[in-house]
Amino acid sequence: MTAQSVGTRLGRGLDVGGKLDPQARERTLETIRAYMDDVRTHGASIDVIATSALRRTDDAPAFGDAVAALTGAVPRIISGDEEAAYSFAGATWGLRTAGRIGVLDVGGGSTELAVGTREAIERTISLEIGAVRLSEKFPALLGERALDRDECRALIGAARAASDAVLAPLGDFEPFADLLAVGGTVFTAAAMLSGDPYLDGVRIDRAQRRAVIEDLLSRDLEARRRLPNIRPQRADILPAGLIIVDVACQRLRIDALQVSHADLLAGYLHSPEYRSSAPPSVPRA
Repeated sequence: MTAQSVGTRLGRGLDVGGKLDPQARERTLETIRAYMDDVRTHGASIDVIATSALRRTDDAPAFGDAVAALTGAVPRIISGDEEAAYSFAGATWGLRTAGRIGVLDVGGGSTELAVGTREAIERTISLEIGAVRLSEKFPALLGERALDRDECRALIGAARAASDAVLAPLGDFEPFADLLAVGGTVFTAAAMLSGDPYLDGVRIDRAQRRAVIEDLLSRDLEARRRLPNIRPQRADILPAGLIIVDVACQRLRIDALQVSHADLLAGYLHSPEYRSSAPPSVPRA
């Protein structure tokens, strides 16, 4: 199985207007058109799921119609709890452990946590904070200019406080031994720290997370994009994503997390919902 990820920021500005940003909408549809070229080349089947942006927008029906016109598949908008469960299933697929595990997924518009064993998920939660939304609340995180040490500390403190207010319910979870993390924020940080964008299972501790955050904020956006193994499309929102990850770990009383490259999509593809939906096949071009 191979995977490709393209960030289109479909949820940009939704906290303000409740409508999809026209440029983000068209950018997403154009990306889908490009994917469909590959689908037709290989005669593959296609299925479409949607997460936070379409959960929050009033435009979901119209956007869903536009996607269906391109793909032949009506997007299924999954709930936050479903998103957490699929991320858990993906990250723990094939994992050999008998203990309780947490799986954290920090996205652009929401943050999910699922806790349980390989046999059963005990509890899920979806919280209304993500890397894009926090960056919109604190635009200085995006890298318009490099910040000095005092500016970094003040900004990080304010962003952490805002994150903690939303992530506080994580503190109610019963302790568990291991935390796996999925999503573009931790994939990118793992690649930067390990020097290998394809290495699975990288561990990232509190000191490493905070060092990367401070280093990124000390650079402007163009300087960030030149860093080895960073995903250029994520260089602006990466500090916000890592702040959310770090605050979540603090709430969960966990120092180090392990990055899993098997994520929500892997979990969905292994799910009964996917297997029973019989996604339509697209004829070869």
